[in-house]
Amino acid sequence: MRRSDLFKVSYRIQHHRLNNRRELKMSEDKPNNDSNEYLFIQEQVSSRRRSRKTRMLISLLWTIILACVFAVVATLVFYLANPIIVKILGEGGDKKTVEFPSITPGAGDSPAVSPTPTPSATPTEAAKGENGKDNGKNGTKPGITYIETHVSADLKDLNNIYYEIREVATGVNSSIVDITSTSSKVDGLNENENYDVTNNTTGLILANNSVDLLILVTYDKIKDAKDIKLQINEDLSVKARIQDYDKDLNLAVLAASLEDIPDAYEEGLKPAELGESYSLIVGSPIVALGSPNGYVGSMELGIISGINYGTYITDNKVDLFTTDITANESSDGIVINLSGDVIGIITNKLKDQGKENVSTVIGISKIKKTIQAMVNQTERSYFGIKCTDMTKQALEKQGLDNAVCVTEVESNSPALDAGLQIGDMITQVGASPINSVATFNNAITELSPKDTVVVTVQRMTKDKLKEVKLSVVLGKVNDKK
Repeated sequence: MRRSDLFKVSYRIQHHRLNNRRELKMSEDKPNNDSNEYLFIQEQVSSRRRSRKTRMLISLLWTIILACVFAVVATLVFYLANPIIVKILGEGGDKKTVEFPSITPGAGDSPAVSPTPTPSATPTEAAKGENGKDNGKNGTKPGITYIETHVSADLKDLNNIYYEIREVATGVNSSIVDITSTSSKVDGLNENENYDVTNNTTGLILANNSVDLLILVTYDKIKDAKDIKLQINEDLSVKARIQDYDKDLNLAVLAASLEDIPDAYEEGLKPAELGESYSLIVGSPIVALGSPNGYVGSMELGIISGINYGTYITDNKVDLFTTDITANESSDGIVINLSGDVIGIITNKLKDQGKENVSTVIGISKIKKTIQAMVNQTERSYFGIKCTDMTKQALEKQGLDNAVCVTEVESNSPALDAGLQIGDMITQVGASPINSVATFNNAITELSPKDTVVVTVQRMTKDKLKEVKLSVVLGKVNDKK
């Protein structure tokens, strides 16, 4: 058989097989009428589809859960990373707000006075009535202790007294630190050359706000310094910076970073206790610390020699008292009572002219608010006048119930811009009646810089009082033009 014939036979066999396969497939694809009756058995039962509101509610719930998880994780990461970030940047810690509680006269609180020793003797039996109580008979007064016997004292007792005073001073000295400042001076012979001058003074630790150690110093001592250091000991000093200051009080607050102070030394640097100076009594014993005689680290004992002094400064009045301690132009430091409370800051700027040798002290009570503002870096409002309290007779003469008299209007001040004049009598600031410089200062300090306040004044015009209302836009202390 020829090759061509074999090819034809092979082709026919393959074609036949292909046709058989197609017929078989078509037969399988035809529906089986017998099975159609049972197609419902093959249907699947599915759950009912959730409503749209349910889906939205579930989505919202998951969003809330994920947000809470994210917040917890973020808080944990921030808590763990914050110390590292603070250490790298050297700043950013949470500062605590510092407060110096104070009482005001007539507030119902007992004044802070030095304790009076209790006599060892007992009242005479003649001065007592039944049950041993003093009835005020027999020429005696109720509540008075009469000494029947005298107790002798010797030098040992005197030494014990001084020992106790030293103990009080030692406790307060942990709040007093040495401050070293370096400033540049111009050479008197060669104006093109400068030389450095180092000065030492003392500072009073006011507070620890968890970021800085805050120290009160005399402003004149450090105002021109290019470098200020807190001298912890002979071998250790840390940098300090001026945080805030008040030119009228001649006081400044320095800040020294706690990160620069070793923990072993930080524990020994304690903030002082600020007492009260409203109820001082002439003759009360006091201790002066810091550099009261001009030498850093010196100590002086004395008594209060005079009270009820005061001086008017910008927008305020401060109380002054004097001691019998001899002062000089280098005197600096603080005055404490025998309880160890700070009752005053030694000043040279605010003392009367011609009394340079009289130790003059600023009473602590009325300047606490200013010190607290400087410690917390709170902006202080500035009005720009000096005014005095008016006596009852002066008020009656003018037919007024309350007022303070303006004695000076500072140049480029908010008061001058508003039109206040010397001789004006301020009777009201906003809605607050003004009957003293203290109430005027309170009304101003309760406001913020850039606040506008309406001031009511009585002004003498052609021998006649005329009420004038002036709008004053307050400035900021230390931001004077």
